[in-house]
This record gives sequence, C-alpha cells and structure tokens, in this order.
Amino acid sequence: MNFIGEDYDNVTWDTRATSSLQPEDLSDDENTDGATESNNEDSTFSNVDDAMFSTLATSSLIYPAADPMKTNQPPDSYLSNVVVPVLFPMKITVTEPQKQLDGTKDAFISYLITTKTTLDTFLEPTAKVRRRFQDFVLLYNSLSRDFAACVIPPLPDKHRMEYITGDRFGPEFVEKRRASLQRFLERIARHPTLQKSEYFRIFLESRDWASYILLNGQYKQKKAGDGVFENLGDALLNAFSKLKKPDERFVEMKESVEKLEENLQAVERLYQKIIKRQTDLEADYREFGSSVTGMGQLETEITAPLQQFGDTVSKFADAWKQMTDREEHGFLNQIHDYLTYCHCVKNVLKLRDQKQVDFEELSEYLQNALNEKANLVNTGKASTGISSYLREKVDNIKGIDQEQAKKEKIQKLDTKILELQKEVESSNDVANKFSSEVAKEFEVFQTGKTIEMKDYLLLYADSHVEFYRQSIELWEEIIPILENIKFHA
Repeated sequence: MNFIGEDYDNVTWDTRATSSLQPEDLSDDENTDGATESNNEDSTFSNVDDAMFSTLATSSLIYPAADPMKTNQPPDSYLSNVVVPVLFPMKITVTEPQKQLDGTKDAFISYLITTKTTLDTFLEPTAKVRRRFQDFVLLYNSLSRDFAACVIPPLPDKHRMEYITGDRFGPEFVEKRRASLQRFLERIARHPTLQKSEYFRIFLESRDWASYILLNGQYKQKKAGDGVFENLGDALLNAFSKLKKPDERFVEMKESVEKLEENLQAVERLYQKIIKRQTDLEADYREFGSSVTGMGQLETEITAPLQQFGDTVSKFADAWKQMTDREEHGFLNQIHDYLTYCHCVKNVLKLRDQKQVDFEELSEYLQNALNEKANLVNTGKASTGISSYLREKVDNIKGIDQEQAKKEKIQKLDTKILELQKEVESSNDVANKFSSEVAKEFEVFQTGKTIEMKDYLLLYADSHVEFYRQSIELWEEIIPILENIKFHA
C-alpha cells in the first residue's frame, strides 16, 4: 500500500513610538541578523508552524486583518515566458534621507516613504511616513514569520565595513541603501498577497508602527516558542532526508532559478571588468587633458585653444565618471540585489521540499506500522528478525501469555496506525496547499523578474544615451575653436 500521493507528479519623525522598543530592537549598529543574505535562510526555517502560514491560514493579528486573496490554480507550465500585464495599485518612493540624533552615538538615517495607492485597505490614497533601517528589518521579520510560503524580498546587505570605518553616513552608502530599500518596498507592493498585509499597511501609513510591531511581535514570539525544540528536531531530521519522489514542477523551478543565478553572476563579473576599464579610461582622459593644457603654456600662439581643448577632455572624463557611477549605483547594484532575491526563492523551494519530506516520512512510518500489524496477525510475530526471536524467548521464560501479548500489541498498533493516518492526511494537505502557494509565488517571481530586467536594461541604455549626448555637445563646442586656429608662415 503506497501512501505517497500522485500530487507530487507633512511629515514628522515618530520618536515617541520608536522609544517604546527595547534597546536590542533599535541598536543602530544593526547587528540584527535577519537582514543579511546569510541569515535569510535562517529566518525562513526558524520556528516554522503550519498555522502561521498566512497564505494557508488567516494571520492572527491584533489589528483587523485584510481579506485573504482569492487565487486560481497554477497552470501546468511553471516556466512560461508569457507575462500577463499586471496593474499595480501602489506607487512607493523612498526619498529625503536625513540624519537623526546627529552628534550622538545613537545617530541614524531616516527615509521619507511616500505611498500612493488605490487599495481600499489604506485610510488615505496618499501616505507619508519616516522610517529608519531598523523599521525595515522589523517589517521583513514580521512578513517572514507570518507568510512562510511567500518569497519575502530581501533587505539590502548591511555593508559591515561601512559601519567599521564610519562611512555609513556617507552620501554614497546612503544612496545605495535608499535605492535598495525602495526596491524592497516595490517588490512587496507588486506581490498580490504581501501588498494587502496589515503589517505592510501599518508600516506605510501609521505613526504607531513601532508600538504595533512590538505588540504583535511579542504575541507571535510567545506563540511560536511553544514548539521550538520540536521544530528544531524536525528541521535537523529533514536536513538529512532526501525526497523519495521529487515533483518535477519544482525541480524545474529550482533549475531555472539556479540558471538565472549563473547568468546574473556572469553579468556581474563581466560588468565589474567593464567598470574597471571605464574608470581607467576616465583617469587616462584626465591625464591627457592636463597634458594638453600644460602644452598650451609652451605654445603661446595657441595657448587659449589648447587650454579649451584640455578643458573639453576633462569634461569628457567627467562624463565617463558620471556614466560609470550611474551604472554602478543603479545597474550593478540591482543585479547584486536580484542575486539575493534568487537565494530567497530557493529557500522557499527548499521549505516546500521539507513539507513533502514530512509527508513521505510519515507515510513510511505508517506503512511500517501496517506491515508490523500484518505480520502479527499472520505469523504472531511483529517481525522475523533476530530481535523478535530473542524477545519471544524471553517472554516464554517469564511465562507471559503470548496470545494476550499479541492482542495488546495489535491494540497498540491500531492506536498508532490511527494517529499516523491522521498525521499523514494532515501533512499531505499541508504539503499540497504549500506546493500550490509556492507555484503561485514562482509566477509572481517570474512576472517581477521580467519587469525588473526591463528596468535594468533601460537604465543601462539611458545611461549610455546620456553619456553620448554630453559627449556630442562637448566635441561640437570645441570644433569651431579648433577650426579658428590660424597658421603663420
């Protein structure tokens, strides 16, 4: 009997509310591990509880929760390149970074978040709030805890070197983080489930965000902590278990993400070489311009044209630098962010595999119990091994009634089988629902991938168009000056 089913074929900073958090929640060295790439996997698998999957069950929030999304069954093909046009009911911008508590050891950067939305779950169509990086970490952790079947977009890396050197308030670091935080919110806003999360709404429009998340966070922590050791044991067991019957749909998804990762890594590696080459060219052009300007001091008859030519070359070098900076801060950083996003997708696929392993292991335990009962009924022995033989001899020496012992064993097995049948049915239901949600998640990821790839390439193209536009203007301005150089016989 096989129990493995065929389903597997005017804005103020909210200091009052923030101060109510515990020091460890707001320490601005930001050593909270939930935001780093290396800990994205940890946050995905810690304290996993089926009842906490908001895509499978209603989230238990103290604030009124939004209505759950109604979604259709996923299509048979999970790697389709056909992207259905999607209307996104939110536009979010992260702007105006400001240094708060300047001059103190608790200084931090806050960002203005402006949201325009047509969602009726929001109180107003436009909302403005200020948030610090730690608020984003709290949002990420809350979504990870309550939406285990969703691919939660990653937060930007913490850039620990900037914290060590004191450069975390530098304009370059702040701009990189601002852009990454905006991408983080945009990805959530595109997600059909996460965009309606009560956590997300409160984060975007409420000045009581910190108090709200602390209250709900404590409630969830208490609830999740009850079975932490049991969950840890399950995670360790599953870490050494392999799928007996892999679902080809999700194997294909994993291979697709891994191939995307390889291609993105190649693009990142090659573009780093291009940036180095462009930086070297910029330096060479600056040296070239200085040399021409210096030569003008010697050639007194054409000093002015030579100096103007040298200035043009220096401005041309500036244009090189501007293009390189735009591409590094935009194109290259977005590629790096998307590599981290791919890692999050693989974590959710791995979690889905764990759900299937749970079902397969329980099915095997049930089959073993059924086999043991069948052996008892047919042969009077639970098994034919040496241990069963020795146990029978010991029972005979003790004078135990074998027939009565057999009945008691069968009764215990019946109880065990009944419990296992319920567990198998429950785990099968969870695994099937989880698989359905992950399949939908992959479609969301595929759509977002196309949108973001389009943005990346447009950004790159616009950067080059702007560079060549500036270059044409510079060289067209210098041509008449060079043509007016007079020759003396």
